[in-house]
Amino acid sequence: MRFFRILVLLAAIGAAHVAKPQPDPVWNGPYTIHGVVIEGTRATKDGVILRELTLAEGDTVASAEQLNAMIERSRQNVFNLGLFHSVEIMPLYLSSTDVFLTITVVERWAWRPSPIFRYSDPNFNTWWLTRELRRVYYGLYLSRLNMRGRNETLFLKAQLGYTKEFGIRYRFPYISRRQRWGLAFGGSRTHQDEITAGTRGNKREFITLHGRETRREWKGDVEVTYRPILDVRHAFRLGYIHADVMDSVARAVPGYFADGGRSADIFTLGYSWTHDRRDRRAFPLKGSLLLLRADRYGLPIIGDGRTDLTTFYGMAQRIWRTSDRWSLGAGLHGKVSTGPDLPYYLQQGLGYGDHVRGYEYYVIDGAHYALLKTNALWALVKPREYLFARGEEGRVRRLYVAIYLNAFADVGYVWDKRYAERNPLANAVQAGYGLGVDLVTNFDMVVRAECAVNGLEETGFFLHFAHPF
Repeated sequence: MRFFRILVLLAAIGAAHVAKPQPDPVWNGPYTIHGVVIEGTRATKDGVILRELTLAEGDTVASAEQLNAMIERSRQNVFNLGLFHSVEIMPLYLSSTDVFLTITVVERWAWRPSPIFRYSDPNFNTWWLTRELRRVYYGLYLSRLNMRGRNETLFLKAQLGYTKEFGIRYRFPYISRRQRWGLAFGGSRTHQDEITAGTRGNKREFITLHGRETRREWKGDVEVTYRPILDVRHAFRLGYIHADVMDSVARAVPGYFADGGRSADIFTLGYSWTHDRRDRRAFPLKGSLLLLRADRYGLPIIGDGRTDLTTFYGMAQRIWRTSDRWSLGAGLHGKVSTGPDLPYYLQQGLGYGDHVRGYEYYVIDGAHYALLKTNALWALVKPREYLFARGEEGRVRRLYVAIYLNAFADVGYVWDKRYAERNPLANAVQAGYGLGVDLVTNFDMVVRAECAVNGLEETGFFLHFAHPF
């Protein structure tokens, strides 16, 4: 079928006297998409790529400006699949009304082994204070991308060290003919010799039982996804958690689980809605992201019946590309927890996944929080690709590199009634600001070096390995 399409394309080119794809049109539309040809795929099915396009064969586009915008959006969507080193989409103008699209991709290696060498602390900077190797965990995270050429993924995890974890997960992005419904399922087993049992002075306190498993966890879940349009995704989750701790932990922290016992059997139910229009997910320079999520811990019919907690989480991001060097961004995060009692096992305020920059050495426990993060980026080294050939029939590889100067300011607030007496940063506005340098590559790698000042008038130098929002 692909060979036939190429023959049709060549015939059309000859008839139209067009020598090669043209990024700039001779005419200003309207245009009809005459067809799409995909080149460079070895394993990937055409349908995986076609699903991400904002254009389809037979569509009519009003103007050249609209066509170029839709092509760029399609390129970003295909690249964000994570299956390709590079993606190019070129329009071929066959006549004043007909356009053919050629898509050229370079596939990534299907097996992606990722060595695990991470710190157990909330961030690298907290771990660096002590540099204790016993607080590091290590192992292998192995992903098999693009199973069966359908963008299905198998995840395997084997981790030792501070936290020992073994897990498996499989993801089907599409299980329906119209490629709207998806499915994922997995499970894991985790155990630790040391756990966080509380905070004092907004620093974590630990319980350690050397040579004994202080906490053990078994988790499993099934997730069904629905993607009615390109930018919107719904996810429905049903999960199960079994966790137990040693008797000494239950005695030292009576509220660790909901009933003060040493174990919990929790069934979970969750829903999330995502609207994602960012250009590059690892480090976006323009676009927006909206996320709403609700999670229920403890179902009345199944489980131990003791856990009764519902959490709501929301996130809104907006990033403006004001010029080829400048990018401005803001992100708003918020969480609300409801229920008669919040077990320490399930609580998480600021200082974990979300934090105010400048407070990397602190955690602020609480039931609810709000966080505003702002960024201004200036491209010290503009995003560019370096070409080089490597093996496999001399296929050209591309290395994407960009370096940015970063100015930022954050402000956050945690509402807490349970732990505030021992943690003065709760129930008060906390703010931080500073400057930094960000390095980004096409292997989804981000390194941020930042100097920040917090509301306690403390100054620190911090490293991070993900986008700040």
